Amino acid sequence: MFTLTRESALSPAELWARVAALADHADTVPLTTTLADPGEPAVGWHFTVRTALGPLHFDDPMVVEEWDAPRRWRIRKTGLLRGWAEAVVTPYAGGSRLTWTEELWFDGIPGLRRLTRPIADVAGRVVFGRVVDRLVGGES
Repeated sequence: MFTLTRESALSPAELWARVAALADHADTVPLTTTLADPGEPAVGWHFTVRTALGPLHFDDPMVVEEWDAPRRWRIRKTGLLRGWAEAVVTPYAGGSRLTWTEELWFDGIPGLRRLTRPIADVAGRVVFGRVVDRLVGGES
């Protein structure tokens, strides 16, 4: 499990709008797109983040488990890559703070979770660090 915390000059409402746009989060990850249910995210809303290079692709399906706008959401990963993510937006020093916590592992083979969680923690900090940095940064 890892947690990323960033402060932003954006108001909590502005930051929440970015954090709540789940289908846009993959925009900063190379070779990655998002396929999503129609409508706005809410409990039960499904989306899949697809990383592809030519015909080869990896799908990361997810579902929204909790939605407490404009403060917090929690998603669950439902594919081979398992785990959960939670984002919390709070007011902070004239702006806002984003706390992003995530736990990732690969599933399907006994013992694989124990082996892949430490690797996912390191990789997750890098990949999701870029996403979080963009969300709090002020650029659209």
